[in-house]
This record gives sequence, structure tokens and C-alpha cells, in this order.
Amino acid sequence: MLTTVHYNDEVAPAYFRMGLLWTAPLPVEPGQFIMLRVSEGVDPFLCRPFGVYRMIKPERAGGEARGFEILYKVVGKGTRRMSEMRAGEAVDIFGPLGRGFPPFKGKGRLLMVAGGVGIVPFYLVAETFAERGRLKLLFGGKSEDDLPGLDDFHALGLDIGVATEDGTAGEKGVVTTLLERDIADNDTLYACGPKGMLKAVAAVAGERGVPCYVSLDRRMACGMGACLGCAVKGDGGSASSAVAPSEGRENRALSPYLMVCKDGPVFNAEDLLWEEL
Repeated sequence: MLTTVHYNDEVAPAYFRMGLLWTAPLPVEPGQFIMLRVSEGVDPFLCRPFGVYRMIKPERAGGEARGFEILYKVVGKGTRRMSEMRAGEAVDIFGPLGRGFPPFKGKGRLLMVAGGVGIVPFYLVAETFAERGRLKLLFGGKSEDDLPGLDDFHALGLDIGVATEDGTAGEKGVVTTLLERDIADNDTLYACGPKGMLKAVAAVAGERGVPCYVSLDRRMACGMGACLGCAVKGDGGSASSAVAPSEGRENRALSPYLMVCKDGPVFNAEDLLWEEL
């Protein structure tokens, strides 16, 4: 589907927020992603996956037109090309795709644990799933420049804990230290960020016996499970999908391998073989 760049603003060093107009937006499940082609040529040839950050508010979309935002970091040729795009430029997108976070139905709090650009799925989570008083965001990065979107979450009035490795914002250290200190036995964890962080979050959840759902980031070529390029090892058990049963998801047996694009990107942490990720 062709759409139009509405804005493409640098919000922190190397981090950009791109608004894409979509006059007839489909419902987006928190944690889903879109595939975006960044060039009409062959270099770069493949589409890139980007999580949906939030929906564009009507006033910013210029009246009736609506759309959504993606929040991305410049890390290579494709995202560098994206950072150079200007308002009015046409781009080709496909989506929304994948399985997002399950609706929060816990009795305690929902702790959202994010590392860097892993903050992306949590704005829609915060808007969609729970009363603000039962939400807490734990946000970590290497420095204060690696906390994109933090002001957006402050504007939502959330309880927020911040950690940076160099101590330039919040506590000095890693975000999982905040988690270990703050977690309670009736909490539920949603996490998105680097693999090492997700593995540590899953370990904390396992020790405390609390539900934990993680959003994995993998290179994708098709976004539909056909190319098998984003396979991860599952535990071979059974579940409705990689996430907990919810309305609209049929029960099925988990195969030894799961496709991040199709079976995820959100998985129940218990359904993954972390030592083989």
C-alpha cells in the first residue's frame, strides 16, 4: 500500500519519529509492526520491519486524514535513507502484521520494561490495556540520548523508572536492576529491547513466577513467515500462539521453530528456548 510521509523529525541523536498518513487505517494491536520499503530500486532491496509507535492525532494529521507513527534509530543504509525522507514523499508499506501483546488482565500492576528503541510498542499498550494507576514503565538506555519518547510517557502521567549505563539520566546502571527491586508477586511483565535485556527480564519473571511477554526483534524479509528468515527455537509445548489465549486466537501446537513475524513478535517468555536465541 502506498502512503505518504507526513513528518520525519529527529527526536534524539540518531532517533527519528516518522508520521505516515493512512486515510483508512486498519486497527492496530499494540505490539504489531509494518513492513516498509525504503527504496524503489534494488539497494536496499528488502523491506524493513518497524513497530507501530502510536496513532497520529487528527490535529497533527491536518484535519480528516489520519495515520500512525513509527519511531526508529538510524543503524544502517536503509534507516539512513529513511532519515532523509521529507514530508509528501511516497512510501510503500504492508501491514499491520504479527501478534501483539495480549490484553492485560492481571490483578496487580503491568510493568513495561523497555530498552532504547524497545520503547516503541508501549505507547499503544499504555493507551489501550490498563488504568494508568496500574501501569509502570521501566526504561533503560546507554545514555540520556537513548531514551526516545520519554516525554510522551511523562505526558501520559505514568509512573516511570529510568536507568542509564552512564548515569546521565535516572539511576546509573541497567534497567533490570530497577525491575529486580520493584517487581511484586502479582505483577505482569511486558518487555521489549535488546536480547540480553529480554533474557534477564525472563529470568526475573521465572524466579518470581509472574507472567512475562516479550517482543523480539529479528531481521525480516517477508513479514509473513514464508522466507523462514526470522525463526527462533521454541520449547515444543502447546499454546494458543506464542502469547496467552485470547479472543480470536485458535489453539495449536507450537512447532520446534517459531517465526517472529508470524507467531510473534510477542511471545510468552516461557515458550522460548533462551539459551538458543
